Amino acid sequence: MINKRNILFGLLIISIVSCIGYQSTNKPIYIGNFKEKQYDFFESIRHEHLIDYYYKLPFELKFGGIKPFPYDSIGMKDYSWLRNPENLKIAFNAFSTVGLDKFISKEKYFERNNDWCCNTDWENKSLHEIVTGFINSDTTTNGSNYYSKFWKRRKLENTHITTYEIFTQIDRFYNQNDHDLIYKNQDTILLGLLDFDSKLALSDSIKYQDTAIECFNFLKSVELEYSAYKLICNNPRLNLDKNLRDSLIMTMNYDTLTVGTWEKLDDNRNGWITSGYYRDTNRYYGP
Repeated sequence: MINKRNILFGLLIISIVSCIGYQSTNKPIYIGNFKEKQYDFFESIRHEHLIDYYYKLPFELKFGGIKPFPYDSIGMKDYSWLRNPENLKIAFNAFSTVGLDKFISKEKYFERNNDWCCNTDWENKSLHEIVTGFINSDTTTNGSNYYSKFWKRRKLENTHITTYEIFTQIDRFYNQNDHDLIYKNQDTILLGLLDFDSKLALSDSIKYQDTAIECFNFLKSVELEYSAYKLICNNPRLNLDKNLRDSLIMTMNYDTLTVGTWEKLDDNRNGWITSGYYRDTNRYYGP
């Protein structure tokens, strides 16, 4: 009788353990699939990298997200948001409001440089000299020099007037510390994103964490939760305590994922803080 009871008890234990093992194997242990709203200006302006990498321009532009050649996935159609003159005004107003010298310092603006690429006319010239050259060049005739070809392209886009206004505003800012916004409308979301990008780039190690958390909350507020996630989880400049990181993530909207689901997850690379050229799965292990 005792042996039978032991056998029954043993079978019961095995059954319970088996159930627990089955449940833990299939227990969802990932959260993710953070959403990212798609704004039109993402075609032309994004925060491309969290690390200290920017387009290698001589004047050390402190923003990596301007896409100078925004083509579609097969490299054929130019769909740039910035090709629209009204959008060009909005973008310049946003940069101006944040502060042009936060992206290009006045020292760099007037510093001559020999590192220009693809245009020997600019060798050993400063940005000041180049901008002045655009302002003083003939915008009406079709010549063979670079400036004439430049203005011809802007005319085809119908952005030549706006582009000229922007050059004159840049010149006034760096030479007279004065400029006016050239457009009444302001894209507050683009302005906020550029402002935080500037703050993150210029923050020292002491202030960086507070700035990053403030930016995290802003990204959430404008429905860029995937970017918010990547800012605090895939950021080489930020080393948050896991409990703090978990508590921040718990304030977001997310899906609970099984192992099989996250393996098939299609990452969204078209947000503000993009994943670059490596696989960056939209998921978080834990908390």
